[in-house]
Amino acid sequence: MIVIAKSYDDIQQRYIAELRTLLPEIKAWWRGIVAAETIDAISLIWPTGISGHPRFLHVFRKYYFEVENLNRKNEHEFVEQAEKSAEEKWGVDDLGDSARYAGHIDLLIDDIPSKAPDLTTVVNGFVFVPIGLDQDEEIT
Repeated sequence: MIVIAKSYDDIQQRYIAELRTLLPEIKAWWRGIVAAETIDAISLIWPTGISGHPRFLHVFRKYYFEVENLNRKNEHEFVEQAEKSAEEKWGVDDLGDSARYAGHIDLLIDDIPSKAPDLTTVVNGFVFVPIGLDQDEEIT
């Protein structure tokens, strides 16, 4: 059963909390890698640095799909905009209300440095989105 989050803020807050929970353990693991290997070896094996740890990627994917599920749920719900006067509408194209939607990358990467500066190093390492498409062009 798929549980759909109630809000984008809820998804983002839980994502931040889960990354913070993992961070100390993964930093300790990373310190061991750095102490044992050369920079050249590390960059060949872990080109995205600490962010490439499978547990970080798992957490990113988990919340990416939560954003996707909420976006799909909201695609038919529209943000009601305040009614404008005739003067304000004059000469302006109006496409109507917009659907409620949040960008996955906005919530899970771009917003993080301002909302959780301690996680900036982790999210800046996500230089690719670990999400793919299957033969039916469904995300996997």
